[in-house]
Amino acid sequence: MKVERSIQNIELVYSQLLTLVRKAFPDCQRLDDWKILSGGALNTTYKIQIGHHAFALRIYARDRAHCKTEKAIHQLIDKAVFTPKLIYADESNEPWAYSIFEFVSGVHISELSNQEKATLSHELGHVLASIHAFKLPKAGLFGDGIAIGHPFELGSSPYFEETHLVLSNGKNVRSRLGEKLTDKALAFIHENKIFFPTVKNDSICLTHSDFKPVNLLYTDSRKVFVLDWEFAHAGIGILDFSILLRHRHEFPLDLSALSRGYMTFGGHLPDEWFRSALITDFVNIVTLMETPPERPNLFDQLKNTIQTTIEQWNLIAELQKTHQLDQDQEKSS
Repeated sequence: MKVERSIQNIELVYSQLLTLVRKAFPDCQRLDDWKILSGGALNTTYKIQIGHHAFALRIYARDRAHCKTEKAIHQLIDKAVFTPKLIYADESNEPWAYSIFEFVSGVHISELSNQEKATLSHELGHVLASIHAFKLPKAGLFGDGIAIGHPFELGSSPYFEETHLVLSNGKNVRSRLGEKLTDKALAFIHENKIFFPTVKNDSICLTHSDFKPVNLLYTDSRKVFVLDWEFAHAGIGILDFSILLRHRHEFPLDLSALSRGYMTFGGHLPDEWFRSALITDFVNIVTLMETPPERPNLFDQLKNTIQTTIEQWNLIAELQKTHQLDQDQEKSS
């Protein structure tokens, strides 16, 4: 079931696209091809062909500040994380800020077969470890570039606190989830608050915050390139596992290979990381369900995710134990 966009694509004519491209490439005489790419719910991305070279032109439809944030993040992670090279960014352009990236040829991980399961999962762990290796001095949401605009206090549990706040006071989430499931979710997060991560000095890291199949390209060289950093913040890495695992039925996934790839390249996971990831994802789900406009297909999927996590919580614990046993056997062999 295809989910709805929250903002419709911005349709530009040839002359408008050429004007934007010429800011980055003043000598460009013409565009040989252009089309809107699918994927994403907010921004509009065009694939632009200039001679033998392809680029992705991204228009920030909702918030121009995200353009500056992405530019700062690309400067931070350059050559350390596989991500398309940023060619040009203009956060002051009117009416929309935009960026131009090198176009990376690949397929979304949701298009891969089970034959790639182990290799892909290990590489996803590697990529997440590379992102989380960027330790940051303070936790919080980015404001100007990657300066902290909304801090998270040491010792706090920001993802739990935001989940509780939205479920308790949100204007839309209760009607979209229903009274019964909203109250059940509130009770559930309180009963299992221990699984939400807390902010500690050694846990604050760059967090992508939208680590899902549509933003993950698998190339012929078996590398995963990460797209769309606009929601990144100084957070706690388990949040990226949260979003990835919500989509776990959309792509071939081996939990053991994922965690092994992550820890092999320096990442650290809590003992019950799988349950921690699934409950931490509630912050993403309820925030999406609180946000306009109406998106019934998406909201049905998110509602089902909350119901499934609550109903299968004990089964998830058994799966975690089995996964841990598998890891222990691998270590001893």
